[in-house]
Amino acid sequence: MKSPVLKFLVSRPFWKNLLFAFLITIVLILLVKVSISLYTGHGKKIRVPDFTGLSLNEIDQIVAAYELLWLIQDSIYQKDAPGGTVLDQYPLPGSFVKKNRKIYLIVNASKPEMINMPKAYDMPYRQAERLLESAGLFVAATEYVPFFAQSYVLEQKFEGKPILEGTPIEQGSGITLILGSGLSDERAPVPFLLAMNKQEAMQAALDNHFNLGSVRYDLSVLNEQDSLFAKVYRQFPEADNSAQLGFTIDIWLTADSLKLIEHLQNIGSENDTPNDTLEFQ
Repeated sequence: MKSPVLKFLVSRPFWKNLLFAFLITIVLILLVKVSISLYTGHGKKIRVPDFTGLSLNEIDQIVAAYELLWLIQDSIYQKDAPGGTVLDQYPLPGSFVKKNRKIYLIVNASKPEMINMPKAYDMPYRQAERLLESAGLFVAATEYVPFFAQSYVLEQKFEGKPILEGTPIEQGSGITLILGSGLSDERAPVPFLLAMNKQEAMQAALDNHFNLGSVRYDLSVLNEQDSLFAKVYRQFPEADNSAQLGFTIDIWLTADSLKLIEHLQNIGSENDTPNDTLEFQ
């Protein structure tokens, strides 16, 4: 004779209720998953737009349409860009994110920050250069005067006038350093500046104790953006000629890559034939 419990377990109402409870559990699990998916935006990805160069007002309109948020992470001053525009962002343009994701922006300040001029003299040139860079300044030019210690910084100037330590100055300003030329009439080979952009050419000239002179662009450079990517296709004096320390090097730049290649090939063919090295005073 079966026990009451066994009879209940094998009865039709028990299995019917058990199946009903199982179905309810499945439905609840599905409802929870769908709710979480809708709440978190699971599976829905948004491609991050490129905000660089845009103002914050323009970004406000874009992020509203894309269901994104933005936050200013930092602000720096870049004189070549309009104040209040975005210089960089994270996540990067083209990245995929979920809605309501915060986009962190680096914005160009309207005015440069004022700092106190450091003492970048009475020390070797390389040390002075690093000191200026760490303060947010840069070496704009070098001048040489007779002094027994070659490339030793004797004085610092701003806009043609001596500038004292502690003087307020805009961050990002260029400083002229007055260096010793040594006991002899020191000369050095002119560096090779071709295929460099203006900033690279300026740094290479300074690294070799020369200055940039005239900077000229050909007709392929139509706007400021072109000038940033333009490359040096000609220089005077030419590379490997001898010149006094502090001598200026004139450069010509182009945005036409074919023109650059043609000039480099011509220089290569000229170097196959020996020529005398010139000296510039």
